[in-house]
Amino acid sequence: MKDQPLSAINARAAEWIVERDRHDGRLPAERQLLLDDWLRASTLHRVAFLRLEQIWQRADRLRALHVAPPAQDIIRTRTPALKVRMPRFTWWPASRLVAGLSLALMALVMVADFHGDTHAQRHATARGQRESVRLADGSQLTLNTATTLRTAVSEAAREVWLDRGEAFFDIAHDAKRPFVVHAGRQTVTVLGTKFSLHREGDRLRVAVLEGRVQVQPARSRPAVLNRDDTALADASNVLVARQAPQQVSASLGWLRGKLEFDQVTLAEAAAQFNRYGRKQLVIQDEAAARINIGGIFDADNVEAFARVLNLGFGLEVQTEGDTIRVSSPARRGKPGRTEP
Repeated sequence: MKDQPLSAINARAAEWIVERDRHDGRLPAERQLLLDDWLRASTLHRVAFLRLEQIWQRADRLRALHVAPPAQDIIRTRTPALKVRMPRFTWWPASRLVAGLSLALMALVMVADFHGDTHAQRHATARGQRESVRLADGSQLTLNTATTLRTAVSEAAREVWLDRGEAFFDIAHDAKRPFVVHAGRQTVTVLGTKFSLHREGDRLRVAVLEGRVQVQPARSRPAVLNRDDTALADASNVLVARQAPQQVSASLGWLRGKLEFDQVTLAEAAAQFNRYGRKQLVIQDEAAARINIGGIFDADNVEAFARVLNLGFGLEVQTEGDTIRVSSPARRGKPGRTEP
């Protein structure tokens, strides 16, 4: 089966739910077989169907095929500043009725995506903090520095919204309830695995320690990642690369409070340190920024890292309040210097 964008999958799931509801919850046998085939075809199909089914039930089935106050209230209470026009259905042919109700349900889905689940629990860490969260299904989440996410676990679905930052996911296996992470315009779906996500605006970095995950951008086909795969995703693309196990482990050094660098530029290393502490590294010139750095460092001890730059690389280091400025020596051969 050809992979489809998530929007198309959601639209088809909405059509199935509305059609089933019009038959009082029991599709004709031949239609039920088609629905069963569609659900078996992809985990994404099952996830979309279960999620929309929950939203549909909360909207009180749009009051017997009319857009009733409960559905409208959901939109008003969740989005006081967001105007969503809901169609009115009176004496419509069945096909137009199904299509119109599907659009109404998709409007509710957009609202839910915009605000997250109303029953979701919010978890957040400040700069330099880490926090572990155990979910009701037995899954364990670890939030890295400056991270915000929301979780919602029910009998029908397991969802997380990664609003910013980085987290490690150790997911309990449950074939009937795929675990879905929404990160901006990307969706990550798993059954049971260990992986990390790092959201940087609209970009998402993925590293898989165990198992498999499926990354679904908003506007392109999904990509399946296996153990030791990493990926960089945005709304349109997923770039997947196979890494050595030690490289994936190094990217998760923050779980131990460490930053592990394998010949990265000083500019990249500084950016990583700056995520964790109040003191910020500022690289003053391009020559210093291009220096390659390797080693394991304490994420919360940027001063020790600065001393290594001074003593090991001969760079000049000056501290001014919460800013540590690093630059190349003024003259070649001149020893580096550091000022407290």
